[in-house]
Amino acid sequence: MQERWVNKLLDEKYYAGFGTRMIGMFYDLITLSVAIIVVGTITTRWMFGQTNAPDVNNIELVRQYMWEHEMHLFVINWLVLATVAILIQYVLPTFSRQTVGMKMLGLYLRDEHAKEISKKQYLKRELMKLYLFPTILFSIGNRKRPLYDEKSKTYLLK
Repeated sequence: MQERWVNKLLDEKYYAGFGTRMIGMFYDLITLSVAIIVVGTITTRWMFGQTNAPDVNNIELVRQYMWEHEMHLFVINWLVLATVAILIQYVLPTFSRQTVGMKMLGLYLRDEHAKEISKKQYLKRELMKLYLFPTILFSIGNRKRPLYDEKSKTYLLK
């Protein structure tokens, strides 16, 4: 009885296909872009407040002065932007095991026993997705599962 229930839940008709995955990634990209633009604007404003540039009215000269004499401001800016990107793309979704795009489309991840995946399994899937991303093209045909889903033993369902 239990096995029949698992097979029914993991039936191929519930797999998220290539188009659905692309739309979810698009939503994730938009979310990440908006966050980076907002944080980038704030950190750039902060940089202009911290600089000792002689003429703060000419933006090009201020940037050049900071590049030559206050490189640490750029490094801090890049570190903040990288931290925000990692938080939004990997750390925060680990707790709910769904990205923003997955939530917007109603997609969810399950393991081979149709149970919710663990945080460890989610991280494994996301790390495998980094270097196995081109295998998403496998989901165009009849297989409907990229290699990173198969290797991490997860199912993205709708």
